[in-house]
Amino acid sequence: MKSKAFRYLWMGQAFANLGDILYVTALIAAIYTRTGSPLYMAFVPFIVTLAKFISSVIAPILMERCQLKALLFYSQGAKTFLLLVMFILLVMNPQQTVFLFILAFFISFLDGWALPAQNAMVPLLVKREELLGTNGFLSTVDHTIGIGGWSIGGLLTALIAPSGTLAAVFCLYVLSTLFMFRINIEPGYHKENVEARAKNYIKSMSDGWSTIWRDPALRTIHTLYWIESAASVVWIAAIMYVFVKEQLKTGEQWWGLINGAFFAGLILASFLVMKQHKRIAENRGPILLIGSIFIAVLTFLFGINELPILALIYSVLYGLFDQAKAVILQTAVQSMTSPEKLPKVYAAQNALVTITFGTASLLVGWFVQHFGVENAFLASSLLLAAAIVPSAVLAKKIKNQT
Repeated sequence: MKSKAFRYLWMGQAFANLGDILYVTALIAAIYTRTGSPLYMAFVPFIVTLAKFISSVIAPILMERCQLKALLFYSQGAKTFLLLVMFILLVMNPQQTVFLFILAFFISFLDGWALPAQNAMVPLLVKREELLGTNGFLSTVDHTIGIGGWSIGGLLTALIAPSGTLAAVFCLYVLSTLFMFRINIEPGYHKENVEARAKNYIKSMSDGWSTIWRDPALRTIHTLYWIESAASVVWIAAIMYVFVKEQLKTGEQWWGLINGAFFAGLILASFLVMKQHKRIAENRGPILLIGSIFIAVLTFLFGINELPILALIYSVLYGLFDQAKAVILQTAVQSMTSPEKLPKVYAAQNALVTITFGTASLLVGWFVQHFGVENAFLASSLLLAAAIVPSAVLAKKIKNQT
């Protein structure tokens, strides 16, 4: 974790992630100010999800034909240019909402292969025995940025307007692009990929899926990802806002506190994994199973709860167990997959999670409108309870490997 290349990777991705959060915050505020329509505002996360899904479908081809560093650098550079265009458009012609959506689509499209590329690059930059601790560190950085970004995003937009926030994002994107450029990886692994040309694009796109399907452990892991991606949408900010208003009957301040508590749980888990990675590595199976049980129970308790203080406690605990489990799954994928196949597996994983989460978000929005937010959490807890079965299967496989 001490190499310069890894440092440039996580710092570059950190600036990019912070910029992504602030840019979405500014875009939502700008569109709501111009249209006054919650429906238009809701289209922002949908467009982002759709673009990332399409991007993740073609990501295996790009990862086969391009160096991972080049993919990160050029995609971040293109995002920076499009963000500048969005800033100019917002200042010069603020009523062009359609063009804002189009630019948001292409920015998210370029961002769609950044995460699988980063995840595939990590095993090339750190030692195998450091993977669990490294993933814990990266998760700590990501979620610290998440809690800080969403907390200051609204305040920053209120103080300097959406256009001012986009100007700040442009600076963050420039820094991210520079850090991506400085990443230096031994060329041996990439030389074969750069010189290889995909003779069959359909095969190239399906390689990640076929790798997952043929490996029982990877298949079980991605069954978990699929179920939990659908179930976890009740924890997104939009649904939480309805929960706070209708179930807790409190104001926006509790909405912010509960979101913050969730991220605090994520950060705490990532920190514990980073500090106690050897002990956790020895007990990955039991921790995975316990985590699956607890997040199902906590989602149920959260859904029937009407006390704000208990909602905070449940939110912290949910974030804690969910993140501990997520880091274990992430490390399992990296340990069970060869470096040559890892980029395609991550691209397939990203496509699976993105399309599931995006579709489930729309379905849960409809469900909440017709059946209430409490029933949405109860339905989510049932899905998470179903995920305990594949968790138990995977925990047994992990235990047999240690």
